[in-house]
Amino acid sequence: MVIVNAATNLANFRDEIIEELLAEQYEVIIVSPAGKRLAPYKEKDGCQVVEIAVNRHGKNPIQEMTLFMKYFRVMKKYRPICVLTYTIKPNIYGGMAARFLRIPYLVNITGLGVVFDNRNMLQKTIVMLYRRVMKHATCVFFQNKTNRSTFIRLGIDFPCSEIIPGSGVNLDINALETYPAENEPVRFLFVARIMKDKGINEYVAAAKVIRKKYPNVEFHVIGNCEYGYEEKVAKWAKEGHIIYHGAQPDVHMFMKKSHALIHPSFYMEGMSNVCLEAAATGRPVLTTNWLGCKETVDDGRTGFVFEPRNVASLVNIITKFIELPYEEKVIMGQKGRKKMESQFDRQIVVESYMKEINRLADY
Repeated sequence: MVIVNAATNLANFRDEIIEELLAEQYEVIIVSPAGKRLAPYKEKDGCQVVEIAVNRHGKNPIQEMTLFMKYFRVMKKYRPICVLTYTIKPNIYGGMAARFLRIPYLVNITGLGVVFDNRNMLQKTIVMLYRRVMKHATCVFFQNKTNRSTFIRLGIDFPCSEIIPGSGVNLDINALETYPAENEPVRFLFVARIMKDKGINEYVAAAKVIRKKYPNVEFHVIGNCEYGYEEKVAKWAKEGHIIYHGAQPDVHMFMKKSHALIHPSFYMEGMSNVCLEAAATGRPVLTTNWLGCKETVDDGRTGFVFEPRNVASLVNIITKFIELPYEEKVIMGQKGRKKMESQFDRQIVVESYMKEINRLADY
């Protein structure tokens, strides 16, 4: 059983493991909120889909208990060999349900999120719940060493853990693309949920500074607006600071046309998927010296690292990149692709999971 908090999470990052499970003759039960991206799984032989809504930002105790009970009932009905959970609510409520039913469960810490960045009652509650769930997990997959160290520091015990390269990157879907022509205007790309912690404010502030000196440079933005950013983004686009494309199902086409990705996040990432995808496409990555971002770049070789929440640092790095000779930009992107091939191939993640699942099946 695979439990996720969004259909897009499933299709974008978990598809390869589901395909591998089906290829090895496992039956797969997918538990996910409704979404268009579920349609292909409903048609696959050996695959069943159970739609359970998840309010990702909800804090209503009754709603949270209802989610736990829904996970409990679906596990009790199907009694899977094991349960795979991703993101915080499936991890906690799915893990609790599996524990009560004595079903093995594999937990993926996809990132700590803003909750672990704020010491408040919500953080204390989540830490308490994680302590109860993690100590009974069959294995906990961390996407970086710092997240694991944070769990240990907070007294969240787990019997077994493994560091995996984020969600990995599909090197076929994110194919290496020819770099834009030398005579084209430099195009930067921001791809993320549009919210403060993803660094959108710093990105736009830097764009305003850079375009005064380099008026032909373009700053593109892709993503859903959160936390009331709709009006701000519309204003920025109208003033010409950014080019906003909304949410896009095919980000790769925009990656292909860009000269570099800028990911100014200071969100508690597990491993930034967009950085991996950009590097796999052969695009240099400019990102923060921040957990889950800095690991995706070899500074000065496959991209550049700048300080988070620091517009001056970002402006300096953007200027440095713009003034690089064209050939060096191309080589930087090619080195990024090689880094993805050697360190972040999604097949590495699939093999880690299959090792644990096959062990449980044999047992």
